[in-house]
Amino acid sequence: MDDNTKFLRALLRQDWDTYNAYVAEYTRQGIGTPVAIIACAFHLAVQRRFKSTGSMAEIIRFVADTRVFFADGKDLPPREAEALICAVLDMDAPWVEEIVDRIDILALSKIEGQLVIKLILDEDLSDDELDAFLADAEQLLSEQDQ
Repeated sequence: MDDNTKFLRALLRQDWDTYNAYVAEYTRQGIGTPVAIIACAFHLAVQRRFKSTGSMAEIIRFVADTRVFFADGKDLPPREAEALICAVLDMDAPWVEEIVDRIDILALSKIEGQLVIKLILDEDLSDDELDAFLADAEQLLSEQDQ
């Protein structure tokens, strides 16, 4: 598991000491949050959660629950969150592409990060299951890099 994946693992386990240590190191190095591994984990988590049963109503409910989970939800724009999930699922909705195209990379990674945290927490994975999930995300990332 590389450092970017360990950063994501700390985030998903809400291990704030480890997370903060990685953030400090990334800041010291002048690099940003590892958005690529977060995006891959988001993609896999959405597929796991919604692939077989994903309806727009279920997606809207999940996003609403996620907004509640993150205190008052002001930082998670619902339409954008729903659009990102729909895009991963390749749902045929004409508004999805328009909304996704408007999201800048910083907002995109923040939204995906919040959603992947909730998706993984909902699964209640053991440490071994989380590590297997993260290995799959690393594999997806390495395939995209080729």
